[in-house]
Amino acid sequence: MKPVRSILRGVLLGLFVAGLARGAAAGDTAYVTNQESEELSVVDLDTMTVEKTIKIPGKPAGIAVSRDGSRAYVTRPEAKAVSIVDTASGKVIGEVETGGGPLGIAVHPSGSPVYVADWYTHMLLLVDPEKRQVVGSFETGQSPSGVTVSDDGKVVVTADRDSNQLSFIDAATGKAIARVKVGERPFGVAFSPDGSRVYATNVGSDSVSIVDAKSHKVIGEVPVGSHPYDVAETRGRVFVTDQYDSTISVFDEKTHAHLADLETGDYPEGIAVGSGGRYVYVANWFENTLAKIDAKTLKVVATVTVGDGPRAFGAFIRHAQ
Repeated sequence: MKPVRSILRGVLLGLFVAGLARGAAAGDTAYVTNQESEELSVVDLDTMTVEKTIKIPGKPAGIAVSRDGSRAYVTRPEAKAVSIVDTASGKVIGEVETGGGPLGIAVHPSGSPVYVADWYTHMLLLVDPEKRQVVGSFETGQSPSGVTVSDDGKVVVTADRDSNQLSFIDAATGKAIARVKVGERPFGVAFSPDGSRVYATNVGSDSVSIVDAKSHKVIGEVPVGSHPYDVAETRGRVFVTDQYDSTISVFDEKTHAHLADLETGDYPEGIAVGSGGRYVYVANWFENTLAKIDAKTLKVVATVTVGDGPRAFGAFIRHAQ
C-alpha cells in the first residue's frame, strides 16, 4: 500500500495537470459571421485555427456573444431572424423571427434582453432569448446599424446611420436620454473600456466621432481612412477598420494623434479586442480572413482563412472564462 503522502501527492499532481488542461482549453474564441457562404466560423484565437463551421442561412451579418460566453446571437437580414447558438455544443438551438431588417446586435450584461437594430423599421427590438420572441422595442433614429451596451447595463447606444446621430437610450425605460449628432452616416459604435466615451465610425465623412458618455457632448472628431466600418479601443489606442482603404487606422485615445495605418487584408469590417487587451482581431471581407494584431507593436502576428465574406459585426469574441 502506498504511503498517504504519496497518494496525496499523486492526487494533487493530477488536479494540477487537469487544471492546466482546462486553462489551455479555455482561451478566447471568435465567432465570425460569413455572409456569402452563410456560415459561422468558430476560431481558436490562441492557435488561429478554425475549430468548427456552423451553417447559418439567411446572410448572417451581426454577432453578439453573451458576457458569460454561453450563447452567440446572429442576425440574418435575408431571413429576417436571429439565430441562437449554444457555444458549448457549437449548435444552433433556436431562432427568433424579427421581421424587418435585423443588422446590429448586442446582449444585456445579464444575458437578457438581446438588442437587435432593425434597419427598416427604425427600431431597436428587444428579444427574450428564453421565450425566443420579440417582447418590446425602443425608438431610434433612421436605419440603426451598430448597437452597444454599457457595462452596467443601464444605457444602450445605437448608431442611427441615416439620421447622422447616436441614440442614448435608458435600458430600463426605453426612453431616449439623448440624441447626439455626429458625422455622416455613423455605422459602428462602441464604448471605451472605462465606459467614459462612445466612439462612432462615420462612413460618409471618413471620421470617428468621440462622445462623452455622461454629458453626451461630442468631444472630438478624428479623421481616418475611407469608409470606416467599426471601432475598438485597447491599451490607450483606438483601432478603426477602413473598408475602402483596406487599412486599420490607429490613433491615440488621449491626444487623438494618428499612430499608424495597418494592412490586415482587403476590406476590413468587424473588429474586437481579446482578453487582457493584448490582441485586436479583424475580419477581412474580401480577403476571407481573420487577422490578429498585437496592440503594442502594431504588427499582424497571425491570420486564418475563414468562410466567404466575413463580417463579424459586433462582439464576436467569447472571452476566456
